[in-house]
Amino acid sequence: MEFKLTFEPELNGLNLSHNDSIVSIGSCFSEEIAKKMSKACFDVNSNPFGTLFHPEALLNVLNSSIDGRQDVEVLKRDDLFFSWDASSKIYASSEEELTSTVRQLREKLKTDLADAKLLIITFGTAWKYTHKELHITVGNCHKEQKSQFDKTLASFVSMEESWQRLLKKMEVQFPNLQVLFSVSPVRHAKDGLVENNRSKARLIELVHSLVEKNGNCSYFPAYEIVIDELRDYRFYSEDLVHPNSQAINYIWERFSASSMSFETKVLLKIIRKIKATLSHKSLHPNSKVNSQRLDIAIADKERLLQEHPFLKW
Repeated sequence: MEFKLTFEPELNGLNLSHNDSIVSIGSCFSEEIAKKMSKACFDVNSNPFGTLFHPEALLNVLNSSIDGRQDVEVLKRDDLFFSWDASSKIYASSEEELTSTVRQLREKLKTDLADAKLLIITFGTAWKYTHKELHITVGNCHKEQKSQFDKTLASFVSMEESWQRLLKKMEVQFPNLQVLFSVSPVRHAKDGLVENNRSKARLIELVHSLVEKNGNCSYFPAYEIVIDELRDYRFYSEDLVHPNSQAINYIWERFSASSMSFETKVLLKIIRKIKATLSHKSLHPNSKVNSQRLDIAIADKERLLQEHPFLKW
């Protein structure tokens, strides 16, 4: 008797290895996957502009980075300066410092995209906030008054057209870059559950349209794994909207199975075993047995890094 729906994500042909550089941007869910990749010794640049949820906010940072834009829309709050394109983790004590920081982040992102094999993009919501005076979609409202913004549900047509232009631009500038889209399974409950579902439906349609029209794009069903396969609130954190560590580990297993080469999967098991041994806290840390165990693990690590110097341990 089956008690849940199960499915295996299709192989996407990426065959990722530790030689490959990866960029991951988007919602907080993209950061969780990036953390897993970093822990697994991959070379990954995660959300250089902080967590961004809306397709247009992500579009802004990608376009400004690829085009080498120098202008920065700045907000001053109290004694700190923020960028309307970035999350609040990007800040400075002066406008000049912030502008310099954002420009450097743009340059690095463009360089990383040129070197990367894969760009992972996770959309979180189709609800966007437009600054009334500046007429721009902001990446973060930075706790400013709601009256300064118009909140609207972005149209599928506008998002699809703008992302099609960006993907064609990236195909020209970064011909070896593959793009993997996903939709965050995190519910934006503060918008309302009906409103959240409208938003997610729009995002799902958007990513599938982009994948169908672009040969260098594929889709990873993180949303379906959590919403349709796991389904149970025991796979969520206490806020009941964010997947917990058990769910994230399950998604990571599905991601690895669908996106990594056989050799990489074998290597992951070795890395996991060594790291587990090194991080294990023994009840008898000064014992001879524990010292021998650690010595073996350290020797295994050094041997592994000699054989695979590209690992980002």
